[in-house]
Amino acid sequence: MPEPERKPDVEIGASVKADELVFRETPEVTERAGGEPEGESGTDTDRRNLPRPAKPNVTYRDVRVSHRLSARLTGADPADEPDDEPDYDEPAENEPAENGSTERDGDEPGGR
Repeated sequence: MPEPERKPDVEIGASVKADELVFRETPEVTERAGGEPEGESGTDTDRRNLPRPAKPNVTYRDVRVSHRLSARLTGADPADEPDDEPDYDEPAENEPAENGSTERDGDEPGGR
């Protein structure tokens, strides 16, 4: 059975619309995406009433363009990595607790 495809680690989307749009010259569009140190990326563009390439001095009406960029790391699955992150549920030593005191569970009142 094939493995299910992982969702992207990052996804960015943008949409624009215009009642009228005229280009004075043919737009030059370049796109570059990637992941470091190892990654995959993909894009998806949905255009309405705007051909590719757009022609100069043509009035395009009711234009809508939506673009999505997604990327994911292709190295080890983050779920397989050991959790070296500190536990932020408890205050660190000598750090005030939520109630403002520096005591933590198990500490004796009055200092050391």
